Amino acid sequence: MLTQKIRFILGLLARAFVRQFYWRLLSASKLFRGWIFDSAPENILLLSNVGNERLLVPSNDRAISRDVFITGSCEFHKFDRVLSLLDKQFRKTLLVDVGANIGIICIPAIKRNIFQCAIAIEPEPLNYSLLVANININGLANKIIPHNLALGSKVGDELVLELSEVNYGDHRIKVSDSNGLFDEAERKSIRVKAEPFDVVVGDVDSSQTLIWMDTQGFEAFVLMGAKKALEKQTPLVIEFWPYAMNRNGSYPLLKQAIIQAGYKVFYDLGSDAFPRRISFEAFDNLFRTLGESENVYTDLLIC
Repeated sequence: MLTQKIRFILGLLARAFVRQFYWRLLSASKLFRGWIFDSAPENILLLSNVGNERLLVPSNDRAISRDVFITGSCEFHKFDRVLSLLDKQFRKTLLVDVGANIGIICIPAIKRNIFQCAIAIEPEPLNYSLLVANININGLANKIIPHNLALGSKVGDELVLELSEVNYGDHRIKVSDSNGLFDEAERKSIRVKAEPFDVVVGDVDSSQTLIWMDTQGFEAFVLMGAKKALEKQTPLVIEFWPYAMNRNGSYPLLKQAIIQAGYKVFYDLGSDAFPRRISFEAFDNLFRTLGESENVYTDLLIC
């Protein structure tokens, strides 16, 4: 009788081990995880359990959240590349994540002990609620300070945010009423609070602060409110998207802000990683190379 019980228990343990083993194999498959995400009902949250971080993602977001759920990351290799290009004397203390979304940059940067602390800024309410949840899930509430607002050039401002239904990383501050390539005029919109960078973040030490900015063509207006950081030539990573900048008329302002601040070089993170001396001509050449008619962009490290 005792032998039969032992065999029964061992059989249960063996079956549980096999199920767990095969489940781990399946869950490690990007194809399987893609199928899970694509099969999920609308308006639910899924937990990305890949890699070092745990991130809640919305099933309706077919871009960033889908990528995070399948791979456990979203272009974090660009972040690693930036660190390799910064001055060797740069001390990785404060990361300012502007357009933080659900925490895809600031959370791994802090959890992996790359930076000591972060300020995360996200205006869209759902993205912000998930940002806060993900900060807490990863035990980083004492290291990442979130702000539910946009950054602009005026104190106490209010801006209109155009919402994308399928790409939660493509919510944009509305500057133009034109119906562009993505039918932006048809998007739902909400009003969001806005403050200048210098008000929200304050003074920074350029030798140990990195500003990471992805604001869908609104970068120039953010920099107009970041005069203290620009005066110190604080390292910047910005999205460079000709179509979006052309639509809201921000491209001349972006060039002017960076050049007047005295930054010396930029790196095109979407291309070869050699330094290009900053000038109007260098920016214009890159603008023309990327073009304005399609969803083509790159990211620049400016230092």
